[in-house]
Amino acid sequence: MTQRPAPPPLHRRLGARLRTLLRLCAHFLHPTRFILAPLLLVLLLAGVLLLLTGGLAYVTPFVYTLF
Repeated sequence: MTQRPAPPPLHRRLGARLRTLLRLCAHFLHPTRFILAPLLLVLLLAGVLLLLTGGLAYVTPFVYTLF
């Protein structure tokens, strides 16, 4: 049997995610795409709300009305 390769260390995984997030922010901050910043803000706030509450039943209808 072949062994699975070891997963990359935590700092590499976090670094890759941070790079992706920074590239996404740089993409939205480009002057021609700056109009999309409010959309990014709403999506970010909805995601944070769902993460903090764990998707509780009284929060989900609020998120459904946004979309």
